[in-house]
Amino acid sequence: MNKTLILAFALTILTTFSGQHLLAQTKEDAGTAFNAALELSKTDMAGAVIKMQEVQKMCVTVGVEADSLKMKVSKVLPVFQFNAGNDLIKNKNYDQAAIAYEKSLAFAKLYSDERYKEKSESQLVILYTTKANALLKAEKADSAILFADKALAFDPAYTKALFTKGKAFQKKGDNVEMTENMDLVIASASKTNDTVTIKAAKNTIGSSLYQEGKTAFTKKSYTEAVSKMNSALTYDYKNKELYYYLAFSNNAIKKYDESIEAANTGLAMEEQTNDKMARFYYELAKAYEGKKDTANACTNYKKSAFGTYVQSANFQMKTVLKCQ
Repeated sequence: MNKTLILAFALTILTTFSGQHLLAQTKEDAGTAFNAALELSKTDMAGAVIKMQEVQKMCVTVGVEADSLKMKVSKVLPVFQFNAGNDLIKNKNYDQAAIAYEKSLAFAKLYSDERYKEKSESQLVILYTTKANALLKAEKADSAILFADKALAFDPAYTKALFTKGKAFQKKGDNVEMTENMDLVIASASKTNDTVTIKAAKNTIGSSLYQEGKTAFTKKSYTEAVSKMNSALTYDYKNKELYYYLAFSNNAIKKYDESIEAANTGLAMEEQTNDKMARFYYELAKAYEGKKDTANACTNYKKSAFGTYVQSANFQMKTVLKCQ
């Protein structure tokens, strides 16, 4: 019994001594590991991040005696992880770089590092937008919207992400969402006088409205056609075809002054040959006829009597208006 007690006592002393020795050694190891991680960062930043995380765990094990070293680790980790992302960018490994910056952002938030939080977010905005563009080109509109939204979560006014999101909705045939995002593009780009982007956004909306107007025109929904074409004009989208559709549609709904204005504008844009200009002169003649202005109607029917409009124009002049 006495031998057993003596053995137990000796074991307790040995364990206590060994634990104290191990604690001291672990603290020393943590410092050595920290310096080794710093050295490794010169050649392998990703590896240095892993080693520095191991140092952090060692500091936790040691306790309060390693708090100062743990503080140093907390300052280094966001930087190392961010630089690991930079290395991946240099190697054009963009998907992995995004993952690296997500980790540096997490470290920055954990350790209240506002500088590297902002730097990480800035890089992620660019990478998410780049990914969104790539997905859009690959005909993956839904995924493109997802990544554009990830970018916009950090910077709601980021023009390139908004533009990509708008184009993705256009690809999906959702012109309401497309217009909403392109309007945001215009507002954002206007703050920096980015005229190229403003023009591109306006053209995207305008061309969409124009196509909707053409569809309405084909269906003989002339009031809607006029509305869509006029909306397209508010985005500086204009061409001779648009003005022809406006001239014709306005005549159809008895808005003769608007028809005359559209026809004259389109006429100035048209190729200046009799055959090409005939359609605009014909709409001018119809508008003046509608206004009971026979003299101007006859003048314009005469000018329209070319190509496919000869028969119709002559009928109006000779039979209906009895032009002199």
